[in-house]
Amino acid sequence: MPPHGSAKKKKKGGRDGKDRGKRSGRGASHRGADHSRGVGGGSSLENLIDSGNEHLAMDRVREGLADLRRACALVPDSADAWDAYGIALAEFGPNPDDAVKVLKRAAQLSPDLGYEKFMYLGQLLDDGEAAATCTRRGLALIEYQAAHGDEDASERMCGACCALAEQLMAIADDVDDVADECDALLRRAAEADRASAEPLQVLASLRVLQGRSDEALEALRQSMAIWRSVRKSTTAGNDDDDTAGDDEDRATEFQGEYDVSFEFRFECAKLLLELDESTDAAMDVLEELLEERDDVADVWHLLALANHGCCEFDRALEMLDRAESLYARGGAGDGGGPGEDGETDADGGNGTGLADGVKADLAELRSAIEESKASWNGE
Repeated sequence: MPPHGSAKKKKKGGRDGKDRGKRSGRGASHRGADHSRGVGGGSSLENLIDSGNEHLAMDRVREGLADLRRACALVPDSADAWDAYGIALAEFGPNPDDAVKVLKRAAQLSPDLGYEKFMYLGQLLDDGEAAATCTRRGLALIEYQAAHGDEDASERMCGACCALAEQLMAIADDVDDVADECDALLRRAAEADRASAEPLQVLASLRVLQGRSDEALEALRQSMAIWRSVRKSTTAGNDDDDTAGDDEDRATEFQGEYDVSFEFRFECAKLLLELDESTDAAMDVLEELLEERDDVADVWHLLALANHGCCEFDRALEMLDRAESLYARGGAGDGGGPGEDGETDADGGNGTGLADGVKADLAELRSAIEESKASWNGE
C-alpha cells in the first residue's frame, strides 16, 4: 500500500495480492537502504534498518519485518526505526491495526519530518476525520519539501491533494460543503503533475456527487485520454512482432502497458458504467483488467452488469457465475485487493466466504438478468 497510490502503477517493493513485488510508495518504502552493506550486516540501528529494507526489496518479508522490529527494540526512541517499521507493516503486514500503532508512534517521535507515515495513516485510519487530518499533515510536509527544492515533490503533491479531496468527499454530510475545497485541491494536483490522470478521475467522482453527470463524464474521458495514451505510445510501431509474444503471459503484457494501477482502472470502469450510455468503453477497460488478473471477483461482477446493460444476457450470466465462484472462495474484491492477511490462495481466494450482502446483490442481479432475458425473448 503506497501512500496514496490509487493512480500510479505499482512497482517493485510492495504488496498487491499475488504480486507482492509490484507496489511501491512513491519513494516511501525503502528509503535509506544502503545496498552496499548487504543483508544482515550487523546489529547496529543503521544496519538493522538497511538490512530490513533490503530483505523487503527482495520479497523476504518475514526477515525484513523481523530486522525492523529489532531496530525499534534496540533504540526505542528512534524515529527512523519506527518510521521504517510502520511503513513496512503498512505495505507487507498482515494486520492494518499493527501498522497504525507503529505509524502513530513514528508520528509522535517525528511530527515534522517524513510525509509518508502521515499519508499511510490517512489510508489506514477508520475515523474519516482523523484520516483527513493525517493526510493534511502529509500534504503540508510535501509542500515544505517542494518549497525547499525537492524535485520529486510535485508528483507526491498531486497524489496527496487527490487523496485529501477523496477523503473530504467521503466524510462530508453534504458534498456542497467541501466542493470548493475539493475543486481547489484538484486544480493544485493537476498543476503539480500535468501528466497525471488522477486529478481528472477524482474530479469526475466529485461531479457525480454534485449531480453534474455530463461534466463528470467529460472529466473521466479526459483522464482516460491521458492514461490510455501511454499504451498507444508504447505499443506503436510494434506491429511487426505479430506472433513473438503470443505464448507469453498476457498478464505481463497488460501490466506493462499503463502507468496507472489496476485499482485506478477498476474505478474508472465503475464510473463509466454509471455515466456512459454505452457500455463499450467500460467493457474494454474491464476486459483488459481480466487479461491482467482473472481472479478478481469484482471485475467479473462489473462485467456481468455491463453485459446485462448491452443485452448480452447469456454472457452476463456466465460472468456472474464466475464472480459468485470467486466471491465464495474469498476471491479478491474492491478492484483487486487481497484478503486482510494480504494473501490469496491457489484458487485466487483467501477463504473468507461469501458475505450475506454480496449474496443479496448477486441474487438481485441474477434475477434482473433472467427477467430481462425472458422479456427479450418474449417469454
